[in-house]
Amino acid sequence: MNNMWTLARLKNLKIRQREDKIIHTLLSTIIGECEQISKNPSEDEILKVIRKMYKDNQETIKVCNDRPEQKSVLEYENEFLSSFLPQPLTEDELYALINSQVAAGLNMPAIMKYLSENYKGRYDGKVAVRICNMLINGTIL
Repeated sequence: MNNMWTLARLKNLKIRQREDKIIHTLLSTIIGECEQISKNPSEDEILKVIRKMYKDNQETIKVCNDRPEQKSVLEYENEFLSSFLPQPLTEDELYALINSQVAAGLNMPAIMKYLSENYKGRYDGKVAVRICNMLINGTIL
């Protein structure tokens, strides 16, 4: 993400999106969720709310095949939400990052700390642990 997201920027975006009722409502929900956390939420808190909404939509999409209109709205919302989120690392990228840390002599806790500090929200922790185990111990979980 190029710019820091703030509540003020979200409110400004909501004003500009008033013609698109779906996105306008979605932004209202995001702002409301963020304001429950804090009157001035951090970018990490805002991204956490957006990430949770995206994930919740994904789960609902999986089970609403008999409701094509709802599924379409959720997919549209997620297309919009994904524009806020950092690009996830591919498994190959994650493997290369972990492999370089193993080659530098780091253990699993140090590698996980490195990933958390530098790639927060961009990787699946379970996949990272599996790759660490494979590279460090030669085991696959």
